Parts: sequence; structure tokens; C-alpha cells
Amino acid sequence: MARYEAADAEGAVAKQALDQSVATYRTAQAAVAAAEANVESNRANVQRYLEMTSFQRVLAPFNGTVIQRNVDVGALITAGSPVNNTAVAPSSVTGAASGLFEIAQIDTLRVFVNVPQVYAPTLKVGLPVEVAVRGQLMQPVAGTVTRTAGALDPGTRTLLTQVDIPNPTHRLLAGMFVYVTFKIGPSGTHWRLPSTAVIFNAQGTRVAIVGTGNKLHFQDVVLGRDFGTSIDVQAGLQGNETIVKQPTVALQEGHVVAPIESPSPSGGG
Repeated sequence: MARYEAADAEGAVAKQALDQSVATYRTAQAAVAAAEANVESNRANVQRYLEMTSFQRVLAPFNGTVIQRNVDVGALITAGSPVNNTAVAPSSVTGAASGLFEIAQIDTLRVFVNVPQVYAPTLKVGLPVEVAVRGQLMQPVAGTVTRTAGALDPGTRTLLTQVDIPNPTHRLLAGMFVYVTFKIGPSGTHWRLPSTAVIFNAQGTRVAIVGTGNKLHFQDVVLGRDFGTSIDVQAGLQGNETIVKQPTVALQEGHVVAPIESPSPSGGG
């Protein structure tokens, strides 16, 4: 090709002959490129078949115990076909089998807990947790908060929290119902009063306090959780007040009373 171009520069070859040589050369280049692409395609095809044959032996991604089997020995499994053996119970919530096998590794168990909003601000990664199992409530195991959702569920106003539990002896099994106790301080809950001490009327939510000189004062309060027999007070009290446990409609602001300690006082929250 280079010789034709040099001869053309000196006018020693016909223009038509040069154009034919150039076309032939470029056609040959295109044929070589197509052949190389065909080789690469065949090589990729070979690799694909090798990958497919590797599925003849299915390996689990981690060591564990098979807790669910969705196929029987001798069943034909082809690439892309669904696993729909109905001889065993399905493992997915949709009612269909979700794989050949289900494997569990229980050296460390993971528990998800929905924590109420009032306690959510105090949950931190690394917080110690106690986990008790039905039938073994007197033998709790220690766990740790590993992560939280970082946002409340708008439907339940709870914080999804993950707790990891070391389980080297495999005493706990996956799927168990457990009770989780977080070792946290109160958040938004300051004092817990008997529900009979809280007054609900047109003036608002209040409690009757015995102040200086044993005079009554009706204090506005902000309530937290209602436990039925007791109610948490989030704001309005300091903690050193004397509260009237069962105020009546006859009591008025400034009345002088003679306080008597309750035989079963409600402790602070």
C-alpha cells in the first residue's frame, strides 16, 4: 500500500489502480477485525458454558446448617427455571419457594426490635441489651445494639433497632420469640403518677400539689405514656412535690389540707 502511495505522489501509477488498492486494503482490514471479533465472541461463549457447568456443584456462601430444603434428590434444575417444588413448605412470604436450600448461621443471631419514640433518642450503637427466651426467662443472654434505622416508622412511631447476640453454644435458635430489655435511662419520661392523680377538665391536664403551708395548687402537666394504673409525666413537675393521689371536685386552689402519706406510693419514672 505504501509503494502505491509513493508512486502516486510521483504520478507513476494510474489513479484508478491506487483507488482499487486502497479499497482492497481496507476490505482486508475489515475482514481481519470481523474475524477477531468472532474469536472474542466464541471465547466469551466458551467462558459462559464453563460458568454454567460450574453450577453442577452448588456451594453455600458461608458455613451453616440447612434449615429448609425446597428440592428433592434427583430433581431436574435447569438454568432460569423457578424452584417450585410443592412437596415441602415454602420459605418465602409470597407462598413460593425462594431457592434450593435455606441456610442459617447461628453463631451470632440478629434480633429486630421496634422501640417506642419516647426511648428512641437514648438508643446508641454499642448499648448493652439483655435477651430472654420463653421458657428460659431466668437465663438472659447479653447482646449489643449494632444499628438503627435512623428514622421512625410513620405508621407506628417506633424506631427499628438491630441487636446482635453472640450464640457460640447454639442454645438459641433462629426464629425464636424473645424478650429484649434495653439498659437505658428515661427519655421524655420524668415522673410516674397514679392515674387517679391526674385531673382532666376544661382548665387542661393538671395535678393537685400540696405546696407551702399545706395549700393546694393545681399544676399544669404534660403527659407521656399511659399504663392504665399509672401515667408518665413528661413536663410540669420537678420531682419533689407532694401530689394528691385522689383529688375531688370539692378541692379548690389555695385550700389548706392535711396531707397523709399514701400506704403504696408510686415511684418516680
